[in-house]
Amino acid sequence: MPDEEKIDFTLFLNEYLNDARDGFQRANDALLALEKDRSRTERLDEIGRVFHTLKSSSSMLGFENISDLAHSAEDLLGKMKQGERQVTREAIDLLFEIMDTLQGMVKEKGERQYEGKVETQHIVSLRITELKEKIEMVGTVPNLPPLNPPLAKGGTKGGVTVPVIEKIDTIRVKMVLLDVLFNQVGELIITKNRLDTLLHGTESKELKEVLAVMERTINAMQENVSASRMVPVDEIFQKFPRIVRDLAREQDKEIDLVIEGREIELDKSVLDAISEPLIHLLRNAVGHGIEPAGEREAMGKDKSGIIRLVAKRAENHILINVEDDGGGIDLERMKDVAIRKGFVKPEEGSLSDKEIMKMLFSPGFSSVEDVTGLSGRGIGLNVVRTAAREMGGTVEVATEKGKGTRFSLTLPLTTAIVQTLMVEVSDHVFAIPSDIVLETMRIGVLEIKEIADRKVFVRGEEVIPFIALNDALGIVHKKSDEFNVVVIHRGDRLIGLGVDGVVGQMENIVKPLDPIAQKFRGFSGGMIMGDGRVALLLDIPALFGFEAVREERYQI
Repeated sequence: MPDEEKIDFTLFLNEYLNDARDGFQRANDALLALEKDRSRTERLDEIGRVFHTLKSSSSMLGFENISDLAHSAEDLLGKMKQGERQVTREAIDLLFEIMDTLQGMVKEKGERQYEGKVETQHIVSLRITELKEKIEMVGTVPNLPPLNPPLAKGGTKGGVTVPVIEKIDTIRVKMVLLDVLFNQVGELIITKNRLDTLLHGTESKELKEVLAVMERTINAMQENVSASRMVPVDEIFQKFPRIVRDLAREQDKEIDLVIEGREIELDKSVLDAISEPLIHLLRNAVGHGIEPAGEREAMGKDKSGIIRLVAKRAENHILINVEDDGGGIDLERMKDVAIRKGFVKPEEGSLSDKEIMKMLFSPGFSSVEDVTGLSGRGIGLNVVRTAAREMGGTVEVATEKGKGTRFSLTLPLTTAIVQTLMVEVSDHVFAIPSDIVLETMRIGVLEIKEIADRKVFVRGEEVIPFIALNDALGIVHKKSDEFNVVVIHRGDRLIGLGVDGVVGQMENIVKPLDPIAQKFRGFSGGMIMGDGRVALLLDIPALFGFEAVREERYQI
């Protein structure tokens, strides 16, 4: 074939990488299921199909080392299916090793797609040879009866199986394109707000109708683009069973991971941001929560611990719980650790349970003396709290010694376009996320009392802390006989925020602050108002110390 007629197979590389990634996840799930119940030998077929597809596509693209190892793994699965090799723990571990090696080799092909030279070829060849030697030895047993073949899917015609070909109703779209569309919709919202301000009070009926149609169209566009960015949490949840399994093996513990709420959807950007915090929480549950099997049995517990990963939808937020039925947090021991490591002075030893639990999230705090691959650096829970704050969410912890511990992340479904309540302080305008606003009200200055050096006011039968926003931000304020108060709720806590005026509700796109402005505590972004002014979005938890660490008993 002339050079100009040759097919450039690198054009198919992205499709190859995507298909391989999906296949590895299916094979991983099948291996985990097979490990729990080795009688489920139909899983061998699922794994075999993944290796077969990878072998063929790799060969087509000239990745012969990947194709060769996938072929050897496929042969091993065939022998296990026919009963020539036993489905042992060692065999399953080897299949995990093979899959991890193949994943690394495929990933390298993606990273080196624009390079013509492979520097690690010799190391890869040694690894493949090592795995092939293990394949020859693993699970060898004599004369086991062959397994019955599964029924073929689809119908039959003339004795020949007719496969079922399903219609494809989805396409892959690059996330960068959705980000561009999302930003463009945000700019349309800003333009709409600007027009509303410029044409406020107009008497033209026709112009009002046009503006109403434009508003409905923009709102529909926003909903559709936002919906296109929503993905099930299972996109990251499905990776956690393998992570927990490997961590448990490393710690020589028996742990079952129970996942609920896989179908709950989140904005892709939020989902990407919570992946690392959730891994830290799972590592914490395995390393610090679940006890070794011997200890559990001595306490009358099942030797196998349970970690629950649960996602729930709550209005405009998502609640993700990571809870275990382990030993709980020994608060007295944590206090001793805090004193020994210099987080508090010995004379300050009378810490409340709430203060001790807050300290768990401090940078560098760890109850483990020796640093290991699993724990000891004191960064895990601090990463969790920092990520939750950056997304406008909270992290809560509830624990009971001997019963278990639960960490709860409360996060917004999306962080880009938000409904806000606009408020004024002097000549400045600020935005408060509408989903945390309970109500607005006016109170007289004389209704504000001081109790134990804290300002409060009474709402019905509740005594609510009061903070004037101008005092919190250091803004010169004209004194008045009345305050507009925005009552804000966070979990089961309330706070009254005193402002000069309430402008009204507004939907807007949140622009991130530049790196310098991000250093200022209490703001999570900015937005452009209809009159062209910039309003800062208040980060209420950071501004007023809404550290949502609940003081409650925990029941499994």
